[in-house]
Amino acid sequence: MPHPLLSQILPILQVVQDDKEKLEQILIFLKAEILPQIESEHIEVVIPEKYEALVHTIADSLTAGMLCFLNMETLEVEDIPKSYLDEYDEEMAEEFGEEEGVFELKHLQWEHKCCFEPLPSSESFRIMENFTERVGDQKVQQILIGILNRKKPFANFNNFIHNSDYREDWFAFRLDAYKTHVREEIYLELKRKNEE
Repeated sequence: MPHPLLSQILPILQVVQDDKEKLEQILIFLKAEILPQIESEHIEVVIPEKYEALVHTIADSLTAGMLCFLNMETLEVEDIPKSYLDEYDEEMAEEFGEEEGVFELKHLQWEHKCCFEPLPSSESFRIMENFTERVGDQKVQQILIGILNRKKPFANFNNFIHNSDYREDWFAFRLDAYKTHVREEIYLELKRKNEE
């Protein structure tokens, strides 16, 4: 879905489309002011190799809607369905007995952990938009743009993609986006811990 400001920017570009000098000024401004900001936002985060080995596993669990906890010291990972954690409370643990493992949550015992949650819907929508921009087939791209601009974009996007030749491309693209998210969270947690 195009940003509302784009509808104000494009008419200005159309007004000056034949003025080479003004177009050059705009290009110089974009290259000097905007492009460096965008590039700095997309610097690849590098984390220690011992954590990098877990990125794919955690990202894969997140795409399945799980909450993940990483023990930053032992590298143990605990995956929990979000609904399970929402229902968990201390009284239930006592009633059913933690010794039976019914509500045993290992991450509660970990001193230094990092929590990963599935991305919010706004971020998931952005990933769908980014994927749509990269689709090579113009016809498919226009269909996806239409889907994203109508009601129920998530359901309709998934329905279309799952029945298309782009299914595997979408899964790989989404997983890469989640892997980037996991790396960023690990990086921020390590930075936070170093600043303590």
